[in-house]
Amino acid sequence: MAQQIICDHCMSNVDLGAQSCPYCGKRFVNTNPAGALPAHSLLAGRYTIGRCLGLDGEGITYSAIDGKEMRRVTIKEYVPVSICAARAADGRVLPRAGREVLFKTTRMDFADLYRSLVRLGRTEGLVTVLDVVETNDTAYAVREPDEGAPLSRYLAGREEPLTQEEALVLLRPVVYGVDAMHRMGLLHRGISPDTIWITPQGAKLSGFATQGLRTAGGEIKCQLADGYAAPEQYSVAEFDGKYTDVYSLAAVFYRVMTGIEPLGANLRRMDDNMPSARTANRELPGFVSAALARAMRLVPAERIQSASELLAALTAPSREVTGSKWDQLREKLGMTDRQLKILGIAAAAALLVIIISVIAILNLNRPKKPQSSSSSSVSSAPASTSSSAEVKDYTLPSFTGKQVQDVTGNTEYLKYCMFSTEYEFSDKYDEGEIISQTPSAGTKIGANTVVKLVVSKGAETATIPEDIGGMSLGDIKAKLYSLGIAENKVQVVTQENDGTYAENQFIKMDPVPGTAVKIGDNGDTVTIYVAGKPPAQVKMPPVVGKARAEVESTLTSAGIKYHITEVANTTSYASGTVIESSVAEGTTIRAGVDTVELKVVVGDPPGPTDDGGAGAGGQNSGS
Repeated sequence: MAQQIICDHCMSNVDLGAQSCPYCGKRFVNTNPAGALPAHSLLAGRYTIGRCLGLDGEGITYSAIDGKEMRRVTIKEYVPVSICAARAADGRVLPRAGREVLFKTTRMDFADLYRSLVRLGRTEGLVTVLDVVETNDTAYAVREPDEGAPLSRYLAGREEPLTQEEALVLLRPVVYGVDAMHRMGLLHRGISPDTIWITPQGAKLSGFATQGLRTAGGEIKCQLADGYAAPEQYSVAEFDGKYTDVYSLAAVFYRVMTGIEPLGANLRRMDDNMPSARTANRELPGFVSAALARAMRLVPAERIQSASELLAALTAPSREVTGSKWDQLREKLGMTDRQLKILGIAAAAALLVIIISVIAILNLNRPKKPQSSSSSSVSSAPASTSSSAEVKDYTLPSFTGKQVQDVTGNTEYLKYCMFSTEYEFSDKYDEGEIISQTPSAGTKIGANTVVKLVVSKGAETATIPEDIGGMSLGDIKAKLYSLGIAENKVQVVTQENDGTYAENQFIKMDPVPGTAVKIGDNGDTVTIYVAGKPPAQVKMPPVVGKARAEVESTLTSAGIKYHITEVANTTSYASGTVIESSVAEGTTIRAGVDTVELKVVVGDPPGPTDDGGAGAGGQNSGS
């Protein structure tokens, strides 16, 4: 049967390569740009590619139709323009010379991200990722299409900013979605009014991407939403974390509740004169403005550290948020950080002049003390230990085996250190558990020490290919090994063969092809069932008219199964003679499989008839 695509007009099945739909008559015209997959092509035997929706430094996005579920979807193809050179005639993506390894590793990052989102499933506040396909030497992420309109368009149609209550109702689902991503160890890094969509089901976050697309200075051409991207995203030398998404969320809330765009982080680093939220909108409660200010601190360690904490701080006053005297003063005065600092410097300078003047006056009136030749100068110890000294004396605890969110969201730890996270597969630690840390437990650390956490992605999995039915046993095993399944986890079971299969031919597999299995030395066991040696083909020997004992011996020696039924003797044969066989002499049968049915007479043959005539032979002769 020919492969089929789906008509994007009437949703009918159409043979691949058709120029028009035979049902609705619409012509199939490719309008996609050069280098993209042609419209109306078939991906992975399931998805009909539609028009190109856009492209970024990471790849190309298409509209598409899922031929299995008969629904419209959106597909992103990993084709980073800075790494890839061209597309082959058969659709394969070709990396630039010398970039093959980089392309492979970043492609794996892309696939891993979206596989994690697939596992996350349907989550409030997030566009659902449905599938990940690897073909054409690259990876494809399939998600539900964006519905409604982006938040940026929604805001452009409003004259007044949203109230605190309106903003919370609108964006609360997105905060829930971000929190769900964080609990899986995922970061978005691109939260902005352009990636939040207002749908009939509520606000949903879209625009998922790898770190490469959302970090300046990397190998992939980056895409940052100025004003919403956190400061650490502007350099590959800085670490990101949950606090990165918190910054972006707070910036969105700032835009929604003030009506003005937040300043870009790079500009704020040079001259932080962004007005507070309450300065821009005097109707906002002070604690809301203070919460946004803290969530958008330029130093990650000083920010609110999680999406759930941000939501709580925006919902009701919190001592933790409003307790900062600096924030309180700034809100009362309606001044920016920069303005307040300038005011503080001026006040301090004025105070210093006054103090110097007072000291000078006192010194003029103070009687001089005679110096003692034997006196020594002793400096007094400070009355209390500074906070920096306390930090220097902090001993790093062991994080190994703990859930990453329990560590990176712990306010006690965040007083002393910042966290960077890397993820790798582990069959020893469950998904989200910390595998190792640098510096190690017991190390004394100083202020704002970066602690690197290696976090488990869970056991690595591989999907058993579905096209192995026609492979030899050796090829099947080699295919499984290439996926990372350990040799000691591949078992071969030989099943009895009735002649249907060739010897060692594949019969079935447990788990079945298409199933994802854990790989590695501690992974899942895969059992391959193959056919044993087929039965010998033998010819049926002559048995009719022969004695039972002789026939049994002959058939047993040939490996032929048989079953004997005894019948009363109405023949001329002696008792114990085989008179009938279900298989004719000379017929080829399967030894040990096919059963031959035999009839054997029991008792003496019948005697002469009552009229004294001849027996059976005589009767035949006389007939």
